[in-house]
Amino acid sequence: MYGRDSSGRTPDALSASALAFLRAMDRNRNRVATESGLTGSELRAIARVAETGSITPKLLAESMEMTTGAVTAISNRLVALQLLVRVAHPHDRRSLLLTLTPAAEQITQKIYDDFEALIAHSVRDVSPEDQARLGAMLSAMALTVGSDADLSLTA
Repeated sequence: MYGRDSSGRTPDALSASALAFLRAMDRNRNRVATESGLTGSELRAIARVAETGSITPKLLAESMEMTTGAVTAISNRLVALQLLVRVAHPHDRRSLLLTLTPAAEQITQKIYDDFEALIAHSVRDVSPEDQARLGAMLSAMALTVGSDADLSLTA
């Protein structure tokens, strides 16, 4: 499907399919970001804040694997666009929390609705039983990939 990689290996069918799916998801995320007038990183930041409800800039930087300086620049732009607000941390006077504005909540709701519609459309010819099995397999794979992220899988 993708030919050989830089080492001359041809990926197996499952790896090639997973790569094709991930690339399609990246293209979709980039499309959504562009349509929203955001960069991919800004869209990721909004999604992370939406997932948590509120988050410190430091934790946002860690979750996005970025420097705090980069997250400060992103959050400054999102605050200027009235998509994020900074609020006092209720338990730490030295810290603050980032939260979504109603406008950002509308964007995230549209993103999630579009994602659900995209997935539903892509599996429209798949039986409900196979959809359930696929969901279970994807969940199990996500857990394994997440827990193995720090492991070297080369023999």
